[in-house]
Amino acid sequence: MNKLNRGNLFKLSLLAASLLLSLGTLSVQAQDNTTGMLKGVVNQTSGQTSITLTHKSQGFSRTVQSNAQGEYILRALPVGEYQLKVQQNNQTVLDNYSIQIKLGQTVIFNPVLGGAENIERIAVQGSMIRQIDTSDSTAGLTFDQVTLDKMPVNTGFENIALLTPGVSRSSEFKASSFGGASSAENGYFLNGMNISALRTGIGAVDLPWEAIAQTQVKTGGISAEYDRFIGGVVNAIARSGGNDFEFGAELRYDPAALFSAHDSVYKENGSFAINNEEYENSFHEANIWASGPLIQDKLFFYALLNPRRYQSEYANSAATAFTNHSKDEDRWFLNMDWYITDDHVLTVTALDNTVDNSYQNYKWTTADGRGENTGLTQSGAGGKMYSARYQGFITDELSVSATLGRVEDTTHTKPTNTFPGIWDYVNLNGQRYGDWTTNNLVSEAYQRDQFRLDLTYTLDNHTLQFGVDAEQLDVDYLEFQNGVGDARGWWEYRTYTAIPRIDLPAGTYVRQRQRDVGGKTEVNSLAFYLQDSWQINDSLVLNAGLRYSSFENTASTGEAYLDLEQQIAPRLQLIWDPSADGNSKIFTTFGRYYQPISANMNIKQASGQKDVHFYYLPDQLNPDGTLVLNADGSPSHGNLVATNVVQSGAVDVDRIAADDLGPMYSDEFTLGYERQLDDNLKGGVRFVYRELKQSIEDSDLGPVVAKWLEQNNIENNANEYYFYTLLNPGKDVTFFYDFDLDGIKEKVQLSAEDLRLPKPERKYLAWEFNLEGKPTDNLQLWASYVLSHSWGMTEGLVRTDNGQADPGWTTSYDYADLMDHGRGNLPNDHRHALKLSGIYQLAEQWDLGFVARATSGSPLNKFSIHPSGVDTCQEPSLWAQWCASQWYNEASFYDWDGTPAPRGSAGSLKWLYEFDLSLTYHTQLADGDLTLKTTVYNLFNFDTPMNVNEVAQITRTDGSFAANPDWNSPTALQSNRLVSFVVRYQF
Repeated sequence: MNKLNRGNLFKLSLLAASLLLSLGTLSVQAQDNTTGMLKGVVNQTSGQTSITLTHKSQGFSRTVQSNAQGEYILRALPVGEYQLKVQQNNQTVLDNYSIQIKLGQTVIFNPVLGGAENIERIAVQGSMIRQIDTSDSTAGLTFDQVTLDKMPVNTGFENIALLTPGVSRSSEFKASSFGGASSAENGYFLNGMNISALRTGIGAVDLPWEAIAQTQVKTGGISAEYDRFIGGVVNAIARSGGNDFEFGAELRYDPAALFSAHDSVYKENGSFAINNEEYENSFHEANIWASGPLIQDKLFFYALLNPRRYQSEYANSAATAFTNHSKDEDRWFLNMDWYITDDHVLTVTALDNTVDNSYQNYKWTTADGRGENTGLTQSGAGGKMYSARYQGFITDELSVSATLGRVEDTTHTKPTNTFPGIWDYVNLNGQRYGDWTTNNLVSEAYQRDQFRLDLTYTLDNHTLQFGVDAEQLDVDYLEFQNGVGDARGWWEYRTYTAIPRIDLPAGTYVRQRQRDVGGKTEVNSLAFYLQDSWQINDSLVLNAGLRYSSFENTASTGEAYLDLEQQIAPRLQLIWDPSADGNSKIFTTFGRYYQPISANMNIKQASGQKDVHFYYLPDQLNPDGTLVLNADGSPSHGNLVATNVVQSGAVDVDRIAADDLGPMYSDEFTLGYERQLDDNLKGGVRFVYRELKQSIEDSDLGPVVAKWLEQNNIENNANEYYFYTLLNPGKDVTFFYDFDLDGIKEKVQLSAEDLRLPKPERKYLAWEFNLEGKPTDNLQLWASYVLSHSWGMTEGLVRTDNGQADPGWTTSYDYADLMDHGRGNLPNDHRHALKLSGIYQLAEQWDLGFVARATSGSPLNKFSIHPSGVDTCQEPSLWAQWCASQWYNEASFYDWDGTPAPRGSAGSLKWLYEFDLSLTYHTQLADGDLTLKTTVYNLFNFDTPMNVNEVAQITRTDGSFAANPDWNSPTALQSNRLVSFVVRYQF
C-alpha cells in the first residue's frame, strides 16, 4: 500500500497537536465498534463506591471506583449478560443484579443505595436503569439476535436496517437508502472489520446469520471513528462461547407449496410485462453449532456450520426461455476469545461464504410451456474472512484496541461448452442462435486487507480517543468472450447502416465483437481520527471529533489515477439535559462524511479495455436463411470487409481523472429531543438536513474536446473520440493527452462554462418521530413516522430509476444535454414512512412477532430521446461539437412529444404496504430448549409494483415518435408471500 509521505505525516502531526492545544484537556465519550458501556451515578454515604461487573458466561470481571461525585464508567465491555455488584466501605450493598450490555450502547444505571443492613431489599427496590443516554446523540437502533428470533425479520443486514427510522428499501438494489443517500454509500462492519461489498459497496458480503449476536444500525450523528460512507452504518458483533459447553441445531424450510406467486402482468399488446407463470421457489437450511471453553475462564470457542439450498423456477418475460436455478452454500463460521487476563482479550474470527450457482435453461412458450434443454450455465462466488482483534486496558486510564484482518471475495463463470454467443437479427428478431450456453466469461478476485489501532485515554471529565485506520483492496478482474481461437467473441447477424469512418457501406453483415477488460488494480485508504466527549457540567456534553483521510486508486499500469488527500471531516455533538436528571435531552449534531471511489471504477475506468468489431460478408446460409455453424460453434462467414477499433486497450492515467479532481462528500445537520416517558418507554423527534456538497461523476468530454481541438488547430491523430473522465460537475477540468502523437501530451483546459454540467445537487430534509420500549410487560415495540423530502440533480453513486447498479459509472452527467430538466424529486424520495414492529407475549411460552410498514412510492419519470434544437442542444449556441444525448435511447427528461418532463414530475408509484407475522413457541425438552417458529412474510400477498417502465417514447418504423403505451406498467413487484418454518433445539 502506498504510504503517506513525510510532508503529509508532518501535517497530520501538526493537525493533531493543534486540536489538542485548542481544546485543552480534550475527551471523548468513546464508543468502540465492538463493545458497549455502563455508566451512572451512585449516592454515596461516605468514601468511594466500587462497581464490579462479571460476565455471566465467560467469567471475567471489571471493577471501577466512583469519583467524589459518585460518578462511574466502565468502557469497552464485550456484549452479553453481566452480574453487577456494588460495594461501599468494603461491604456489599447490591449483588447479583443482572445487566445486559448491547453493542455500541451505553447502559445508564443509577442505583439508589442505603446501608448494608438489608441487602435483599436494596437489590430489589434500590436501582434504576435510565433509557436516555445524555452523553451521546448518534441516531439508530440496536437489536440482539434473541429479540430478532422472536420477530418476522428475515436474515440479512438490510431487513434489520429497515426497522430503523430514516432507512428506506431500494426498489432496484439489495441494499437500503439511509437518509436519502444511494444504496452504494453505506458502511458494514463485523467484529470491527469492514465487510461492505468489495467491488460496489452495495450491501455487505453474505454471512452465516446464526453467528451474529447483535446488530447496530446508525443513521446519523456518527462519530469520527467511522468513515468511507455518506449514508449510514450497520455494525454487528459475532457470538462467543462461554464456560459452559452448549450445542444446538436449527432447521429452516420454506416450502414451494406455500409460496404464493403474484399474477403475471401484461402489456397493452398482450405480451408479458412480468411473467410469473410456473414461478415458484423453495429454500431450506440448517445451522449446527457448538460453543464452550477450551480452557476454563480463559479460552472460548464458537463454531457453526450453515449449509443452505435454494431452488427456483421461472420463465422470462419474453416468453422464450425457462430457467431452473439452484444455489448451494456450505458456509461455516468460527470465533475464539482468549482472555489473557481479565483486562486483555484476543478475538480471532474466520468465516466462509462460498456459493455455487447452476442455471438449467429450456425453451418456453405460453402455449406449450417448457421445451427442449438449451444448456447449463454455472458460476461460483463468495470467499472468506479472517480477523484478529486485541482489546486491553493498559492502565485504569489507558485502553487500546487493534484489529488486523482480510476479506476475500471472488466471482467466476463456469462454461459448459466453448461455443461463442450468436444472435440473429435478420431471421429471429435478435434471438439467440446455436447451442451456446455461456457467451461472456468473468473472473473476479478481491482482497481487502485492513488494520486499525484505537487508543483511549481518560481524564477527569474527558476521554481522548485517537485512531489509525488503513485499508488496501486488491482487484484482479478479467472479462472476455467465450469461444476458442478465431471463434471467440460475440457474433451478430444483422443489417447495418453505413459507417463512413471505417468505410463500411450499408448492408447485411456478420459482426464479430471481441471485448477484453481486465488488469490488477488497487484501492487504498489511510485515515487518522481524534474523537472527544467533554462533560462540561452536570447537564451539558460536547462530543467533538476530527478525521483526516486519503483515498488512492491505481490503474492496471500500477500508477495512481486518483489521489485524494487532506480530506478533513469534523464531527460535533452538543447534548443538553435540561433537567439534569437523565430523563430527557436536547441535542444537535454536525458532520462531514467522505465517499471513496469504488473498486468498480478501477474496472470500468482504469483497466485495459480493448473493444474491436470485425465485419464479414455472410456466405453459407441454411434454406431458412440462417447462418451455417462451424464445428467450433462460430458462424460460417466470408471475407473481412471492415474493422472498427472502438477501444485500443491502452491505459493513460493522465486522462482517466481531472487533474484538479476534488473528493465526494456530504454534510449533515440534526436537531433533536428525546424523553423518557416511563421506566421502560422513550420517545423522541429528530430534524435532519443532509446536503451533497460535491460529487465525482464520469463524463464523456468527447464533444467538448472535439470543439477544443478545432479551436486550437490540433489534429486528432489518435482517433480517440470518447473521453470518459472523472470530474467534479460544476468545476473546471484539466487533463493531458497526446492527440497528435508527437510524443508530447497536450494540456486540455475546459471551463465549467464550456462543459455546462450543472452542480450535483442532492438534498434531504426529514422530521423523524419515534417511540421505543415496553408500554406493557407483555409488549415490546418500535414505532416511527418519518416525513421527508429528497431532491436535486443526482441520486449519487447508482441510478435506481434506470437500474444501474454500477457505482460511479451511470449515465448521469455523461453529457450536459442529458441533465436538461434533471432537477427534481430523486428516486429515494419517500415522502411518508410509517413503521411498527414488535413482540407481544401471548402466554409464557408463546410470542407473536410483527413487522408493519407503509411507505409512499418513489417519484415517477418520463424518459425519452432528447429533442433536437432545444435547451442545451439549441443551435447556434450548441455547447459542443455535437449533441450526444440524442444517441442515448430514452435517457433524457422529456415526454414523447419533446415536451420537458422534469425529474420526478410524472407522479409517483403506489404506496408500498408490508406486513409480516410470526408465531414462536418455546418449551423445555429433556435437558434442552426447543423452539418452533412459523413466519409469514407478506401475509396479505400485496403485489405493489416496485419498479415500472418509465420510458415514455417509442419509435415508429418511419422514424417518428409516439407515446409508449407501456409507460408506467410494472417491471417488478414486491416479494411474494412466503411461509417459513423453523425448528430449533439447543442444550
